[in-house]
Amino acid sequence: MNEFYQVTGWIIRTLELFIVLFLLYSFKQHRFELFFGGKSTLKKQSDHELHSCFLSSLAIIVFYTISGSLASYIIDLPLEVMQGRQVFYFAMVCNGVSFILVLYLLHAIRGCTFSATARVVTYLAFLTVLMNFAQLVLRGYLNSEILFYVYGPVVMLCNVSTFVVLAKYPLYKLMESRLAKGEI
Repeated sequence: MNEFYQVTGWIIRTLELFIVLFLLYSFKQHRFELFFGGKSTLKKQSDHELHSCFLSSLAIIVFYTISGSLASYIIDLPLEVMQGRQVFYFAMVCNGVSFILVLYLLHAIRGCTFSATARVVTYLAFLTVLMNFAQLVLRGYLNSEILFYVYGPVVMLCNVSTFVVLAKYPLYKLMESRLAKGEI
């Protein structure tokens, strides 16, 4: 079952990378501003939404890749079972909290408001952090398997939901532009 979760995770990361590339391609005129723009580039609410979605997508790609590599590394460490669980779940909690903080700080530094996409992504990341923390306590310290069969599907569902939430904005903009051109 772990192989299924790993493959699903890589598929989701690849699709999220396509979202980042699609945003860069679709909004060619804003490429430089998406990476280096400040408050002066945010004139309309749609600019805030674009920047927020881009920041969310970029942060997710970076942190999902880090968490996947970190998880593989920790699993390969020569630790006792309980120590391995403690290190693994603690690292995943720290990674999730770091993601939420970085996403908030990127928005604060850029001066853009949190879009609905960024809020939902943050809520889903918080749910994943809670699941990892629960597993840290239950499996890492109490050696209990209460949430073992719930943990994997919930985290995978959060990752798929994150992808769907991220894909909604670019797909909506694509459909909007095609409707404006009369292609649909």
